[in-house]
Amino acid sequence: MSLMVGTTGRRVASAAILVLMGLILFSSITSTQAIAGKAKKPKVSLTIKTKNQAALLKAKKLVVKVRSSRKSKVRLSASKGGKGGLFKKKSLRFKKRGTRKISLSLTKAGRKKLGKCGTQKVKVVGKYRKGKKKARAKRSKALRKDSNRCIDPVDYVTVPLGDDPEHCDSLDSTVCLQPFPNDYYTKPDASTPTGKRLNLAATSTPVNTGAENPVNIDVTDMNRGDGFSPGNAIMLKVPGLDTPAAFQNSGLVPLSNLHAYGDPAQSVMVIDAETGERHPVWAELDSNPTTNDPTEAVPGSVNDNPSNTEPVNLIVRPDSNFEYGHRYIVAFRNLKNASNQAIESPLGFRAYRDDLPTQQAAVENRRPHMESVIDTLTSKAGVDRSSLYMAWDFTVASEKSETGRSLQIRNYAFGKLGDNTMGDRKIQGSSPNVVITGVCNQGDDESTCRSNWDLPVPSGDMLRYVEGKLTGIPCMLDQNGCKAGAKFKFKPDGSVDINPSYTMDIPFRCIIPTAVQPGGPNTAVTPGPAGIYGHGLLGDYKQAISAGPQNVAKTGGSVWCGANWDGFSSPDLLTILESLGDMSNFNKAVDRMQQGFVNFMMLQRAMIHPDGFAQKAAFQVNDGSEDVSVIDTSAGENTRGQYMGISQGGIMGGALMALSPDSDHGVLGVPGMNYSTLLQRSVDSDKYFKSPVIGLYSNYPDLAERPILLSLVQLLWDRGEANGYAASMTTDPLPDTPPHSVLLRAAFGDHQVTNYAAEAEARTVGASVYAPALNPGRHWDIDPFMDMNQQSSFPYNGGSMLVYYDSGPPSSPGATDGIERPPLENVPPRKEWGFGGDPHEHPRRSQDGYTCRRVPERRHDQELRRDHTGSKPGRRSLLRQRLDRPLKLSPSQSGMHVRFQEPEMLARLRFAFTSRSTDWYIFGK
Repeated sequence: MSLMVGTTGRRVASAAILVLMGLILFSSITSTQAIAGKAKKPKVSLTIKTKNQAALLKAKKLVVKVRSSRKSKVRLSASKGGKGGLFKKKSLRFKKRGTRKISLSLTKAGRKKLGKCGTQKVKVVGKYRKGKKKARAKRSKALRKDSNRCIDPVDYVTVPLGDDPEHCDSLDSTVCLQPFPNDYYTKPDASTPTGKRLNLAATSTPVNTGAENPVNIDVTDMNRGDGFSPGNAIMLKVPGLDTPAAFQNSGLVPLSNLHAYGDPAQSVMVIDAETGERHPVWAELDSNPTTNDPTEAVPGSVNDNPSNTEPVNLIVRPDSNFEYGHRYIVAFRNLKNASNQAIESPLGFRAYRDDLPTQQAAVENRRPHMESVIDTLTSKAGVDRSSLYMAWDFTVASEKSETGRSLQIRNYAFGKLGDNTMGDRKIQGSSPNVVITGVCNQGDDESTCRSNWDLPVPSGDMLRYVEGKLTGIPCMLDQNGCKAGAKFKFKPDGSVDINPSYTMDIPFRCIIPTAVQPGGPNTAVTPGPAGIYGHGLLGDYKQAISAGPQNVAKTGGSVWCGANWDGFSSPDLLTILESLGDMSNFNKAVDRMQQGFVNFMMLQRAMIHPDGFAQKAAFQVNDGSEDVSVIDTSAGENTRGQYMGISQGGIMGGALMALSPDSDHGVLGVPGMNYSTLLQRSVDSDKYFKSPVIGLYSNYPDLAERPILLSLVQLLWDRGEANGYAASMTTDPLPDTPPHSVLLRAAFGDHQVTNYAAEAEARTVGASVYAPALNPGRHWDIDPFMDMNQQSSFPYNGGSMLVYYDSGPPSSPGATDGIERPPLENVPPRKEWGFGGDPHEHPRRSQDGYTCRRVPERRHDQELRRDHTGSKPGRRSLLRQRLDRPLKLSPSQSGMHVRFQEPEMLARLRFAFTSRSTDWYIFGK
């Protein structure tokens, strides 16, 4: 029993040992296999090699170094701030342990995102597998910023340029050519005094859309100018500034306070670009679109159609003309609407004011010039740049551009007579050829005078009427005879191309008063001075025998003759009507106006030349022993003439006075200048502007374009009226021309020629104003006569003078038997609107309005001595005694009570025309 147990035990023990050894071996094998399996799984690591933002954007890729410990497949992606899609993804395989550089390309979105200013932090992720499990390798890096990327991003604006930005300034897109005047419409030209020339486009001007065949106004003759009119109206459209309330809120300088142009905060200023000095101006809204004309049923009133504001433009006018050849800058600032809210500047100007960049060549090419305009305003005028609504510049035409044609043809005509020195105040050469065609004396047969010469028989204070013509006068237009419709022909250099074979005849009509022979027939003759008379609107030479010159002639014992204002006389009516339908025809009228100046000067020369009128029997009367000339030419070559004109003759006469070599003094009756200012303020314009079919407004119906239309025409009209000559009319004369003085006789409240234009002319020519000019409070300005010397001490020998004729206010509200102050708006003072009667003719019909007396020099001195010594009442004491005495004119003179001061003694003090041997007093007020 014991042996069997032992054997069995040994066997069991051996089996157990074997099992134990197997377990140990299995455990060892399993452990080795597990260790071997863990070592074979890959490990991936990442390194971003791109150094900075600049390198990233230059290469357009992110360089990453990838390391793997074993065979593996890695899928790479990169992002910024969790935003994907900035880099292209990429995969790579490792067959064994190793390192590789991989580039992740930037996408378009990535270039934009990572191209911004600042440090760019990128994150790279590598995805791979560790056996059966997914694994990720990550690496982030802040790429140092590229400082060149930190310039502010460009935020471009787009300026609305309109349909034709090359020819229409986009600063004001409402009307082509606005703002106006504007150097945008000039081009360089070294041959002109200003260095510029107008460059208006053929398609930029208003179109006569009411005509059968609409066309733009021709710009050919306008573009011969080297700048804009010295009296140019400045205009633009300001949306929101189109009502009286907005005008007042904006604080623009009104006619009622001209001194406001100099206020530090004034909303409109016009400065000389060279000096920075402000030029005096006043502003107004175009009231024509908001005003209804009177009809038979409805009187209408000013601004009684207030809602029609869309065509309302803002207009600025000079108080005295701009200087020839100067460049000016216009600035509007701090403008307000009717609700007193600021009006935002248009984007076209803000692009320059606020340095807003554009990608528009038309805008950027102009930027340096506009920057210089704004810089001049800030540096020379103290303007706050941010306050500007708009600013631009313009250049005024030179004296040569305005007056050169008239000077050329004047000098040519006098040269043909043998006189080549216009400024020496001497008669040289021969007289124009005079032909007498008709003479009517007191007592002649009426039917004979009428049938033969269309002359009335003189009576009363008139001794003789004479009619005739000057023959062989040079015609400088392009048709022999210089008939209406003829115009200048030009040489390549811009001068007038004169055909020496062309001539014309100049009809004239004259009056000889009985005052030249006060004792009656066959008694002593008192020869008088010779004067030329300028007729009224579209009249003719026959008006020389009208009441105005007759009254002057009989009072002063002077002889007066008149010619046609060629270009604006009755024979030119067809040309004027054609122009109303198409203003391209208007240069024909203006060219003939300049020929008309020469004709008047030829008439004056023939009248004062010892071998001219004085030698004709028609201008001689018998003193009982021989025939004696009624014209005093005793001063020989030193004889001087006189000029007097009314209305149109007062307007065009200003230009004639600037040109005249034979007249030192002139009387401009009810005058003004600058038709672009005059026309809409004149009741005379109704028949020419508002007539159906033929009227200007029927052919040019666009209300918004009418101000620019009148300003364009003024560029031509300057050559034929005082506006282009005013600066050279008096003490600063034209080349080879003597200085002059003028008396401007204005009718207060004139319905036909506005007082505003008369005062602008007076300031421009340097005239004083007779004081007291009007009763206190009568004038429209709270502080009247800015920049004018108010002359109250007489006798006066200081040059030119403005004298007002005030016929007195209405006797009751709404009455038509007196005169109201004119409206401030650019409309006429109509009687239907309560502005009373029209005083236009009162100056010439008043006693002291036509009194001219020749006073020997010694008598003048004696009377002054008496005044100084006080031995008897002299002129000054009489002035004080009679200052307030009213004068009632007879019904034949005016039909109303006229509040003039004592005419005879006062009038003789008011204005002295000094010649070499006598004093001439042209009496006013």
